Amino acid sequence: MKSYSWLAAALAVALAVGAQVAPAQDLRGKVGGTVADASGAVIPGASVTLANDNTNVSSTTQTSAAGQYLFDFVLPGTYTLTVESEGFRSFRQQNILVQTRADITVDAALELGAVTETVTVEEAPIAVQFTTTTMETTLDTKLSQELPLLNRNPYMLAALDPAVNYRGGAENAPYHHWAMSQLDVGGNTATRNNVLMDGVPQLVGAKGVYTPPMDAVSEVNVQQNATDAEYGHSAGGVVSVQMKSGTNDWHGTAYYFGRNPALNARPNALSSQKSVVRRSVWGVSSGNPIVKNKVFNYFAYEAQDVRSPSTVNLTLPRAAERNGDFSNSLNRNGGLRMIHDPRTTDPDGNNRMPFQNNTIPAHM
Repeated sequence: MKSYSWLAAALAVALAVGAQVAPAQDLRGKVGGTVADASGAVIPGASVTLANDNTNVSSTTQTSAAGQYLFDFVLPGTYTLTVESEGFRSFRQQNILVQTRADITVDAALELGAVTETVTVEEAPIAVQFTTTTMETTLDTKLSQELPLLNRNPYMLAALDPAVNYRGGAENAPYHHWAMSQLDVGGNTATRNNVLMDGVPQLVGAKGVYTPPMDAVSEVNVQQNATDAEYGHSAGGVVSVQMKSGTNDWHGTAYYFGRNPALNARPNALSSQKSVVRRSVWGVSSGNPIVKNKVFNYFAYEAQDVRSPSTVNLTLPRAAERNGDFSNSLNRNGGLRMIHDPRTTDPDGNNRMPFQNNTIPAHM
């Protein structure tokens, strides 16, 4: 068997161009909190800036009369939050990790002093979800890139969630389009889950549309139950894959995984026959800026060449059997292979009677 994942990618692009525009589920997160002074009194009108550490793209807002601020639609990544207010030292919170659908709370306590003085907090804030009851697991970029995965299918990482069970057997490679639908999420939900890539549904019926290369995946998120209303069209859980984005720095990979008969172990220790199975996986990826701090690009390509010869033994009917005579036809246990008259079968499939002399009449 020979398969190329780039063909699936090309078909997915062609379908996307010709398809009608459809709404997608939003995978962006939120960052919010309260700004107060050392006594706990809230500070209205403070300037709050959230900046992406990798792209330097930033957004600024002001605290409300209650001292609260909120950044909606925050793309997954690592951020730095800066708070400034006249008469207080600046506050900077670093290492804010925003994952898929994250809801991060960062409260700032400002100290009296000049704005030119800055209090910096490097320890990452605890990502506690205060506004949702959804049970979910997120595998971040480090896990999705460093965990060994023989099948090279990012959707199979969902099985690391204790509530997920994969029951699709050995057919779990990226080009097996049934693989991503064969996940049980919190119960018997295979083929009834919602599978998304960057918020776009990836299933047509029970078959997958496109599986991205592992090196292009940033996060894998699994929602078990009590999902938001935006995640409809599902009787089970929600499996979301978030793609990488380019940054201000150039990053790329080139890789090859190979299984070759010259290096394979012999499948049978008692014979000298070599293994003839071949599997080659190769690809490249590149993330880069097009216009620094503004426009970015990410490209990934992967191909798989799998060759696994197999032998199939089939038994052809003899001359007598082609004429309906099964009087000398034996089953695997050495007994007579009985041929029943379908006209004698009741609606429950019982009380079948064999043909006389185990021979099908010529007129039938």
